[in-house]
Amino acid sequence: MNLFRLPSVSRSRLVEHWPALGAASAWLVDLMCWPSRFDDPQVEREFTVDYGRRFADFRRAALILGTLIWACFGWWEINLAQTNDLFRPYFPEIFAFRCLGVMGATVGIVLAFRLRFDRDEVAHRILLTGLAFMCMCLLVQTILAPRPLNFTHFFVGFYLILFYLFGFLRLRAKTTFLLTVGVIGMIVVAQLVTQALEPANFIAGMFYLTNVALVGHSVNVSEERHVRDRFVAVRMLARSNDALQAVNAELAQKHQDLERVRRDQQAKSDALIALREQQREDAERASRAKSRFLAAAAHDLRQPMHALNLFLAAADEALDKHDSDESGKLIGEARKASELMARLFNAVLDLSKLESGHVTPNYSCVDLDRVAQETIEQLTPFAQSRGVELTYRARRAGQKRALVRSDADWAPRVLSNLVANGIKYADPAKAGRCIVIVGVVRMPNYVRIDVVDNGIGIASQHWDAIFQPFVQIGNPERDREKGLGLGLSIVNAVVSLLEGHRIELKSAVGYGSRFSVRLPAVESPAGCDAVAPLVDVTPSPSSLQGLYVLLVEDDSLVLASMNALFVQWGVLCESARSLAEFEALLQGVERMPDLVISDFRLPELSTAHDVVQLLGTHLTRPVPCLVITGEAIADAQGALPERCVLSKPISADDLAARMVELTESRRSGVQATAP
Repeated sequence: MNLFRLPSVSRSRLVEHWPALGAASAWLVDLMCWPSRFDDPQVEREFTVDYGRRFADFRRAALILGTLIWACFGWWEINLAQTNDLFRPYFPEIFAFRCLGVMGATVGIVLAFRLRFDRDEVAHRILLTGLAFMCMCLLVQTILAPRPLNFTHFFVGFYLILFYLFGFLRLRAKTTFLLTVGVIGMIVVAQLVTQALEPANFIAGMFYLTNVALVGHSVNVSEERHVRDRFVAVRMLARSNDALQAVNAELAQKHQDLERVRRDQQAKSDALIALREQQREDAERASRAKSRFLAAAAHDLRQPMHALNLFLAAADEALDKHDSDESGKLIGEARKASELMARLFNAVLDLSKLESGHVTPNYSCVDLDRVAQETIEQLTPFAQSRGVELTYRARRAGQKRALVRSDADWAPRVLSNLVANGIKYADPAKAGRCIVIVGVVRMPNYVRIDVVDNGIGIASQHWDAIFQPFVQIGNPERDREKGLGLGLSIVNAVVSLLEGHRIELKSAVGYGSRFSVRLPAVESPAGCDAVAPLVDVTPSPSSLQGLYVLLVEDDSLVLASMNALFVQWGVLCESARSLAEFEALLQGVERMPDLVISDFRLPELSTAHDVVQLLGTHLTRPVPCLVITGEAIADAQGALPERCVLSKPISADDLAARMVELTESRRSGVQATAP
């Protein structure tokens, strides 16, 4: 890439007929034409800044030296006036301009040290103004001095000024050339007007002055090109150094990673005899961080699973002893352990989907006031059980609604996790005074929701760590009553996934914490792609009883458990184990089903998408289909609405709520379209 644009000269004819003359003329033009600016204005600005900064001290020194030389010529004029009778009458006026030049140069020195002399444009203004002033003073001295002293003793001073201009001040070639042309023009005009110099001396002097100007200009052009080339080379070298440093840093990081992996593998090899199979699986894991995540998840899943097995075993023993009350209590405890295990498992799956990028946000217009109020209502019993006061600071009358562009499913989970976190980590020393405050602040471009508590607080060195999976600063014993250790990890993953969302944390040990989430604001629901549905479904036996459900499930254990649950709910259910059985069931069905529930992965490479296609083929009216699957990315593998997909394991209450939601939505749609 050409960094300079040198003036182009058409010389094809010269090169064709007289190659030597053409080459010489090209070199001459190249030698006398000053370099053009860089193509990129930003690069030119950086060059100008670098140029001014590099030669600032040099220019100051040159300015001081030039002033001293100018003053020394005043001493020479004093001596000349004492020894030369011809010069003595003109000495006072000439010396006055010498003193005037010293004063002007002194002003330039002061400005060079007081102003931003390291800026190239400032330095050019000061130096060019000073040189022009000196040339004017010298020209007046030349006009005032008598012949031939005005030529032999003063006119030659212009040579010295040009030498100084081209060699010491490091000015740009274009500006020095223009100043030189101006000085020569000023001399010519003064000679034509005053005839101060003898014609022969003037012609000889201008001849030499022009040669000095041409030679000095060519040197100045070459010097500026050299500086520009050096600037480009330094930039390229700096970029190469940056790239090299980046590569070195990457290699160093890889070396550290390899060293950590080596140490980890060595530690695993030492325990190979006792845990050979487990260590082989650990060695196949992609990274040490994922290994810690899986190990923590496995530990927390074993705890409720272990409790579940023991509770069921104890309940079985109680049934053998015909102790129905005790067996009922034990089964209730087993259900709590099962719900805890399902909650932990779903949290791990949610975090895995968020971090793997398999979650596609469904943006809509969300009313944060409504979300905050519903969250407060849901978590108030939990807060009361912990002795924590949960309050909500609603927006003042007249303020705009807190409407944001967010995901209607994930935004409430973010707020719920933050509020639950504040409740769990209440300060025991503040019994009776523990409080969690939720507030919504409407700003011009965003809405901020704050969750403030006066709990135990978090030390600043742990602020980053608490957003990592299974990290609980105040829970080294991993008490499940204090949470799963995944809430803030899910919050961080959701905020990172959603556009325009940001989370902030401020906390002090002993004083509490404040989590703030910023969400992009919208003026009205029209500012979003969709409006979040306001669905409030409460499952009840009466709403489920009498439903006709078709169930497609190939797993015998899951099929039996769901049939048993539907019997208790009063749900009429017919089941199929494969797509072929389901098609045969549809052909013989006598009643329009209210709902179809299907696993995602079915035998013979069939999926829930095939089930949906069969429904459209065999039924005259649309029927909602609920997919319950163990596939982590089932909702991303086709056009399945997110509200129609549930991940295993699920609780009976969640299953009932989703069934009621889908069937009620269908009934509402049918009533709306009825004539």
